[in-house]
Formats: sequence, C-alpha cells, structure tokens
Amino acid sequence: MTVSNHAQPLNNDPEVSPVKAYIGCSWFNDEQVALMNAGLKAIESNPTVSRKFSHYPLDFQYKDLNVTEHPEVMGDIEWQVQTFRSDIAGIQSSDIGIMLYNPSQIDDGIAYECGALATMNKPVVVVIPDEDTKPLNLMIAYGVTRIIKLSELAEFDFRHITLGTYQGRVF
Repeated sequence: MTVSNHAQPLNNDPEVSPVKAYIGCSWFNDEQVALMNAGLKAIESNPTVSRKFSHYPLDFQYKDLNVTEHPEVMGDIEWQVQTFRSDIAGIQSSDIGIMLYNPSQIDDGIAYECGALATMNKPVVVVIPDEDTKPLNLMIAYGVTRIIKLSELAEFDFRHITLGTYQGRVF
C-alpha cells in the first residue's frame, strides 16, 4: 500500500495557532486500542494540534460513564442519543478531523464521522498503521483530504493540510 504525498515538513512557527481536531478512533479490541494509544501519543507531541481543545469522544462520555469499564451502558438509549449528539457537537466545533483507522477492521462509526466532517467542508486526515496492507473502502480512500501513516502523525503539519491522492488498493 502506498500513501502519496509524504507529510509536509512541520512548521513550528509560534505565531500560528494549533488546530482543534475531532479525533476519531475505534477502541473495541486490543489492536484498535494499540492504534488509539499510539495515535493519541503522537497527537499530543504534535505542536500543530491542540489536544487540550480537541474533541476526543472518550474524553466526553455522557454522565462520565466510562464505557470501557461499563460496556453495558452502550445498550442505554439515553446514553446512545447523548453520545451521538456530543460527537456531532465535537465535529461541528472542530477545525479538522483526525481519524485513527485500521483498514483491517472496518468501523462504520469512523466512516460516518469522516462523511460528516466532509459535508461540513472540514479537512479529514485518516491515519493508518504503517504495516497495514489491506485495501481501503473506496469512500474512505477518496472521500478524505489525506491519508497518512501512523509514523508521520507526530510530524504532520495539521495547519496546512494539502489534498493528497491515495495510491493503495481499494474495494
């Protein structure tokens, strides 16, 4: 799998403010959690993203109910509705989307979030694991602004996202 247009050099100009991102990810199994943790660590070290003012859904769980500790809450309709509304508010208030995505494990939620961000004309950067060689869904591959590898995340300049063309396999 080839990702075109390597990340642009990081511009550490202190005059340019970091962006507010909607940080989407899957966290339903060990592989997804590993990508999530590595991605969050890279985002936190990237000076072009304000982690403090970004919206990462697990930071804003309804009634502070931690779904990883209490997965039964996912069956509660009130929790479902308020979680959806919170995530949409996070998407609306963000400058960009950063989606930590594993092509080997399709996630309808990430696909929806990418589409919502795109319809609001917000840049969407999908971050995939370096070693993943599975094809991407056509709508993910060409429906986002850029696709980068996890190893590029800490150095990617999210204040100056240029359009890229995915060069990998699709389905």
